[in-house]
Amino acid sequence: MTTSEALKSIAGGASEVLRAVEALVPMTRAECADIDVTRAIPVAVVRALQAAGVHRMLVPKDFGGAEIDPVTFLRVVEATAYADGSVGWCVAIGGCYGTFGGMLPAEGARRIFGEPEAIVAGAFRPTGAAIPVDGGFRVTGRWPLASGSTHATWYLGGCTIVRDGKPVVGPTGIPLMREMFFPASAVNVIDTWESTGLRGTASHDYAVSEVFVPASLTAWFSEPPICGRPLFRMPPIATFATFLGAVPLGIARHALEEFITLATGKTSMMSTSSLADKPVAQDRLGRAKALILSGRHYLVETLRELWDKVQAGHAPSMSERGALWLAATHAAHTALEAIELLYTAAGASSVYRSCPLDRCLRDARTAVQHLTLQEMNFELAGRDLLGRALIPSPWATDYRGEP
Repeated sequence: MTTSEALKSIAGGASEVLRAVEALVPMTRAECADIDVTRAIPVAVVRALQAAGVHRMLVPKDFGGAEIDPVTFLRVVEATAYADGSVGWCVAIGGCYGTFGGMLPAEGARRIFGEPEAIVAGAFRPTGAAIPVDGGFRVTGRWPLASGSTHATWYLGGCTIVRDGKPVVGPTGIPLMREMFFPASAVNVIDTWESTGLRGTASHDYAVSEVFVPASLTAWFSEPPICGRPLFRMPPIATFATFLGAVPLGIARHALEEFITLATGKTSMMSTSSLADKPVAQDRLGRAKALILSGRHYLVETLRELWDKVQAGHAPSMSERGALWLAATHAAHTALEAIELLYTAAGASSVYRSCPLDRCLRDARTAVQHLTLQEMNFELAGRDLLGRALIPSPWATDYRGEP
């Protein structure tokens, strides 16, 4: 399938792209068998996902993307995570970054996403320093967690605007920040990703030194999107959280199936009956399925509800953004809880590296450590419900971030 054919298929609806991704599950699992050791998504898997158009699902149509709805993309993330957690994580991030095509000035967006094989990696946090110069910025910095670094063609990095060695402060009193985009040729990837799980994401540190970034390759989240169509009016970071929340759900679905296979073939020690006949195993399996399905339904419906409103012209409120964060966090943690139930019920079998439940648990445990999925989001939701002021965040500012 060519990229053009893939995009036409994606634009046709969720069922087509989901079928394409699900057809890749056996190949993905076979190719990713040693992913904990190689710590990178196999090239064959990356190329297959590119051929299916997965990384261009959220890219604007102006630059050859599918510009599909976020609910469909969430389901694709879950399906790829079902095949392999690291693959799903990289699809969530690399695919989500396609929305920057609607946030960047057209010149910069075309330069990045006009490339049919473009994949963006990088981190939002503004740990870099950007000095204003004619036409753009001179950037130096180092960032962690560049998921997909082994196959990225572009990187982004959050930066604080600096002049005369000091941060430039905006009207709100907060230092001005922007996301900067660099071609892979300008980036030094530093091998740091020795992790508990999601080892195949190659989420290494990366750095740039004195790189010129034209203004057209910069953006900030609080700025009105250049492209005003609904997809790009969704709150970017809150929507991003929902995609990451779908990753543990896909991993948990894989764990559920692996537990059934294990339970129906395993005879417990000091017993003549199979694990599948044990009431405790049956109970844990039922609980796990309920956790996965309830978390998934809550996440999908919360995203769908806001998407319907945005399509009708609604501007998302802070509470509605928080609702996405809450649903994503809940989905991720209920998925992890389900995997832990299955892992425990499987007994000693699950502790071996050869048991798929081992990687499922490690991958999901690592996923929920991400800022957008951490348990503190429950506290923030509670503060909002109780009418208490939310903790100020640079992601919620309303300045344009101009030097």
